Amino acid sequence: MDLSLQRRQLLMASVALGAAGGGLPAQAASPSGTPQHPDLAVKLIIVGRRRPGTTLAEHRHHIRKVHGELVLRNIAADPANAPRRYVQNAVFDGSFRTGGPAGDAFALNRDFVTQIWMPDLQTLGRARQSPFYLQHVKHDEDNFVDQANVVFMPVRERVMAGAPVTAHQRVKLFGFVQRAPGTAVEDFRRAWSAATWRTGESLLRHVQNDTLPTPAGPAPLDGIDECWLADDASAYDFLGRWNAWVNDTLVRSGLAAPGHHFALLAREDVIHAGPQ
Repeated sequence: MDLSLQRRQLLMASVALGAAGGGLPAQAASPSGTPQHPDLAVKLIIVGRRRPGTTLAEHRHHIRKVHGELVLRNIAADPANAPRRYVQNAVFDGSFRTGGPAGDAFALNRDFVTQIWMPDLQTLGRARQSPFYLQHVKHDEDNFVDQANVVFMPVRERVMAGAPVTAHQRVKLFGFVQRAPGTAVEDFRRAWSAATWRTGESLLRHVQNDTLPTPAGPAPLDGIDECWLADDASAYDFLGRWNAWVNDTLVRSGLAAPGHHFALLAREDVIHAGPQ
């Protein structure tokens, strides 16, 4: 089974639902009380690997210096049909999950996490069909992405703690969690949202990303923690604490699937900051 193809179909079905005027769940309020800018209501998280046959250095150069510049040109040429905010995260360490089905894309190491913000799924659909994207951006993706294993996930974010981090090249942790079979989404998210990570010198900001349902089937994951850390040492320390919390609070209680959570450590590169 080509799970990556299945995920791309899932994304496109989700976009089609939005373009047709179909509804999505109302956005949950952020516990921090931080209002969400309307242009940043929906976020697309893309998790992938470099194109086979390329070195990590070649991939890093292309995704930032070639593809990143194409996206900036897209934003300048057609801002109504382009990302409102665009961030690249270069993965430097992490884990991959075990116990998944054959062909599970998350059982492989990852090289990047790209994030694109849009006002809604209709705008995301138009952006992926705009003339500039089709002529200049789309085909360049084959030059640096392993298209057989890239995963797309539309999400809505909830700010749990901390203010926006303005410094460049911050270290981040992405923690990916999947609920156990038979567990209601509401029960999983209630327990997952109960995590109270204290922000301070090491943990600067915490956002939880709820994956959005689509008519094509369930999302490959149910929740993505996104945490900004002060430095590499803080990131590795927090990675251990995050893993322990997921195991003790979600897995042992039967809410999360054993062996199906994993985390990535990355360096954030805000290519286009957009509205704040």
